[in-house]
Amino acid sequence: MDIHTEELEYLLNNYWCIKEDNPSLYYTIKNNLDYYKDFIHTKLGSKLIVNDRIIKLEKVPSVPKSYMGITEFTTPLEYSILMIVLLFLEDKPRLEQFILSNLIEYIRNTAITLELNTIPDWNITKHRKCLVNVLNHLKEQGLIKVVEEISTFTEDKKAEGLYETTGLSNYYVREFKNDLSEFNTINDFINDEFNDQNENIGDVRRYRVYRHLIYSLVAYSQDLTEFELDYLKKFRSSIKNELDKYLDAELEITKNMALLLYADNTKEKFDFPNNKAITDIVLLLNTELLEKINNDEIKLNQNEVALLTKEKLNRLIKETKEKNEKYFSKNLKEMTLDVFTTTVINYMSEYDFIRENELGYEIFPMVGKITGYIPENDEKQLELFGGNENE
Repeated sequence: MDIHTEELEYLLNNYWCIKEDNPSLYYTIKNNLDYYKDFIHTKLGSKLIVNDRIIKLEKVPSVPKSYMGITEFTTPLEYSILMIVLLFLEDKPRLEQFILSNLIEYIRNTAITLELNTIPDWNITKHRKCLVNVLNHLKEQGLIKVVEEISTFTEDKKAEGLYETTGLSNYYVREFKNDLSEFNTINDFINDEFNDQNENIGDVRRYRVYRHLIYSLVAYSQDLTEFELDYLKKFRSSIKNELDKYLDAELEITKNMALLLYADNTKEKFDFPNNKAITDIVLLLNTELLEKINNDEIKLNQNEVALLTKEKLNRLIKETKEKNEKYFSKNLKEMTLDVFTTTVINYMSEYDFIRENELGYEIFPMVGKITGYIPENDEKQLELFGGNENE
């Protein structure tokens, strides 16, 4: 394991490192870039931005997944507002202040000019909440600072606030080589940086394989091209050595999936299992699914993927709830069955255990990889369901 593994993992697990917020870490990463810069450029093919204010590793996946978005956002409107706010901040120098009323007027006028599908209406509480979510995200990412907030915009449409730009907004969105107005699909965004190079040969194929492994929670064979699968097979040993050296991670490859197992439980936001209460439910449901697969009650296809109807998956979730409900936290117990089922399905989809299609749900091999149980007569295990329900 390389002695600077933690620094590379920080760049992989965080949007960027801001010198003003963490000068010690900033200089540690900057002074040791030579240790892992070659890995970033030659294996991931990713752009590394280093200047006197930030260090940012631009992480563009091979296949986009739902968990790669901004998890605090739940509507397209929030993303629209985010981009408009970035336009608002674009020409503002560092430390310039602005008031909320000017910002909300700019957002609405710009949305009208751009003829967006949804024009923000600040009389609607949900729309005001969208803006608040965006501002909170920008604060967390270090793009703006709060100077003064008199009241909450979510509760009061006449609320006012004073904010200050940090001058980092121009680094937030990555640069594109082609004209965005000509992009029609999400793959246009993914492939832009390759500039029409052949994805099946040479450097691009290597980049895509490493990105599958590092930027995704798990890489299923059906998500990889035949050329990527061939690369993974031929260079399996060298890939394992590289990942062990730079990330202290073990590459595990089965017939139909590949994933990284990290030596330490890093407790990163998207780790699984984690401290969310819903995680424990998923572990128990995975156990039920695996048992039925082993008993041949659920059939697998050639890719070790099962297909369940919505009704059957809902029934299994209901049975898991009824079987283990006595261990649940108060919040989980009080959920209606519909809400509970939807919550579990959404969470499993987010972590790529399942995917919905027109016939029902595909159940992927990771279900059998991560399971859980409650040992009999082990009172300590009753705390299993005491995780944070709000994260």
